[in-house]
Amino acid sequence: MTGLLQGRISRWSMLAALLVTAGLSLAWNGQRHYRLGGGFIGRPIDSGGMHWSAFQAPLDPAGKTAALRVDVYSYSELAAGLLAYSGADALSDGIGQLAMISNDTAKGSLVFYGMKQGTLGTPREVKQIWLFDGITKFTGPDSYNVDGVMLVYSAEADGDGDGRPDSGALPIVDPIPALYAVTRVLP
Repeated sequence: MTGLLQGRISRWSMLAALLVTAGLSLAWNGQRHYRLGGGFIGRPIDSGGMHWSAFQAPLDPAGKTAALRVDVYSYSELAAGLLAYSGADALSDGIGQLAMISNDTAKGSLVFYGMKQGTLGTPREVKQIWLFDGITKFTGPDSYNVDGVMLVYSAEADGDGDGRPDSGALPIVDPIPALYAVTRVLP
């Protein structure tokens, strides 16, 4: 009798485990998991009037991490004023990385340089270091919003020459909130 009872308990236990596994699998499949990668443009109307593009190159097959390059084509009045403050007249491309922190959100950072353009025979000169840290939240498969902060430092804040401000360096202005709406460039 105990063998028959143990067999029934074992079958019911396996059935319960199978149902729980199937339920979890269905719940997981119901959530949309966005992947990093592709070419995007900032919407000027939702980006302070700036025209810019971003290229995300996935660093893993699942698209959970990506290298990021941002190219700014026209500046807001604030950005132009900040560049002029230190004698810069152009902003370099921003280079950074993104990492997914949930199914629809990534955290990332970028480094840009405020540059004084050289003339023929003279090199460009770095006048500022711009650091961006923020959150990218997908609003659909081909769009996302960026919410972050930009810190602007003088070039002298990089005393050790590693391309980033030294620990304890102070920005030249208060942190600047940065909110952008972004759409994918589709064929």
